[in-house]
Amino acid sequence: MCGFVTIINPIKKRIDHRTCIDAISMLTHRGPDASGEWISDAEDVYMGFRRLSIIDLSDAANQPMVGRTGKIIVFNGEIYNFRVLRPELESKGYVFRTQGDTEVLLSALEIWGPEALKRLEGMFSFVLWDAKEKKALFARDFFGIKPLYFWKNPKGGITVASEIKAFYALPDFEAELNGDALPEYMRFRCLCGAQTLLKDVYQVQPGELYEYDQRNDSLMSYFYWDVAGIVHTPLIGGDIDHLAELFLQKFHKTVDRHLIADVKVGTQFSGGVDSALTSAIAAKDLKAQLTGFHCHVPHTPVDEKPFASAIADHLGMSVEYTTLDEEAFFSELLEKLTWHMDEPVGHPNAIGVYLVSRLAYGKVKVLLSGEGADETFAGYYRYRRVVMAHRLRGYPFLLRLFAKHPGFVPKRFHKIINMAYYKSEEDQILTDMEFVHPSLLRDLFPDISFEEKSLQRRREILKKYDVPDGLKRAQIFDIKTYLPSLLIRQDKMSMAASIENRVPFLTPEICAFALTLPDNARTNGISTKVILKKALSRYLPEKLVYRTKIGFELPLGEWFLKEKGRARLSSICSPDSMLYRVFRKDGLMKVVNGFDGTHDPADFIWILLSLKTWMDIFLSGRARVLSMRG
Repeated sequence: MCGFVTIINPIKKRIDHRTCIDAISMLTHRGPDASGEWISDAEDVYMGFRRLSIIDLSDAANQPMVGRTGKIIVFNGEIYNFRVLRPELESKGYVFRTQGDTEVLLSALEIWGPEALKRLEGMFSFVLWDAKEKKALFARDFFGIKPLYFWKNPKGGITVASEIKAFYALPDFEAELNGDALPEYMRFRCLCGAQTLLKDVYQVQPGELYEYDQRNDSLMSYFYWDVAGIVHTPLIGGDIDHLAELFLQKFHKTVDRHLIADVKVGTQFSGGVDSALTSAIAAKDLKAQLTGFHCHVPHTPVDEKPFASAIADHLGMSVEYTTLDEEAFFSELLEKLTWHMDEPVGHPNAIGVYLVSRLAYGKVKVLLSGEGADETFAGYYRYRRVVMAHRLRGYPFLLRLFAKHPGFVPKRFHKIINMAYYKSEEDQILTDMEFVHPSLLRDLFPDISFEEKSLQRRREILKKYDVPDGLKRAQIFDIKTYLPSLLIRQDKMSMAASIENRVPFLTPEICAFALTLPDNARTNGISTKVILKKALSRYLPEKLVYRTKIGFELPLGEWFLKEKGRARLSSICSPDSMLYRVFRKDGLMKVVNGFDGTHDPADFIWILLSLKTWMDIFLSGRARVLSMRG
């Protein structure tokens, strides 16, 4: 895993080499092992690279890399099936100089063109420059595991980079808040599609390929892969035991490929089903010598350390532990990690991901994680609500009865009944993952249309995947809108500690298998991730498999009421708060002064604090961003 910057100026306009060096140096944390650069003969194109050496540690595998046709690539990620593709490319006459995956990707693009992307298994972002045609191709992997951003200079030219902060080194770049995106961000703590919180800065979407033509300064894009391709695939048949066996056969091969490395590999070991299953296959079946790294939240109901310890004992693994408490949470880490994220730290548990990566640094270079399993195999409780509400809508008489007489059913079902009675399935899917209820935001936004603005792009995405299977529709919606933000968290928090994070659950093959399972093999309305738990039960006792899902939640309300938390709370409404630029001052004061530690307002307070911290760094001038380097 690495980082890169590509700057393409208008033809015959020379690049400023000092600026280029500043830009790539912003990404040193992504690649502390080696660096390289390529500059065109006309000095109007620059490609800079920072390397974290994982496969083929020799200097020959450094980048930028020039192919036999003269095309140049910078590439971040891993191609797990590169050893499968290599013989086929050799049969076409390609003679390899290295043993790594970068040259395989480069040669595949030279021989097969963009069609090569459909043949890959991996996580990647890259820029391929064709000096003869004066064109660049740049793309991001199927799910968005690796980040990729671009800024098109109004004066001509384009810059493509692994992280947004690199743009701040460019003299023509001016950071400006994308206010149109703010309602969606405040409600869901992430944005969907290509937009970011900065005007004119865009992220390449998962499965998207761009072509930039230097000769006419034009940019075009299309999706080379979309999850829509498996929406209408027929369901897989068989009972749960049979399906679990099919899954294990596929996942065994996937985990095996994700272990490919010329350095040590460990696991981000949460104590949950996903990391436990990945670790079980790696340690038990593939005989990998793994160390798990776990972050626990002591003295709280969300502390999973006892489960992680018990699972490790059964698997014969060693585990190292780090602690996340309010002292660490409200320390200077918030500013440091906001700088690494390029955006507000929307997911509070991102700090825990960083602490795990920091703990692993120096012991391993790669961590396997279970990210993506919740979206593909239906692990969230909201999927149960979708299934149960869908069933209730099929019995309108009972639904009306339960809605008007809630005493007839247990209290835990009231939310499901209310959703089924008052909302369509579309509205339920749209709003069931909101982090902050819009009622809490009304005092901040003077424009009363903010609520509909927050849903506009998401509604368009949901309509695109209008399939009768409500569960599948909800999962695909999350894969398109929510999962990319989790993957950005995984990437940037691990790379902040110069650690590569791999996600075996997120390959097109595993995703296609998961979404073509019968509903009851994903969630039956009572249990979640049915097929994964059945598979894991072959390695662990049922008491460790079939337990209540905890998730990496944090006691935000409790922490905000303690000394360090109160200090951070008061900073939201400090006289120089940048939040006053976008929100009503009286609304902010009302939220902060009325805070009592309850769950939903605590989430709201966190969004405000993380947004303010981001604005302080990324909207307060170029010097602030550059000064945090290193």
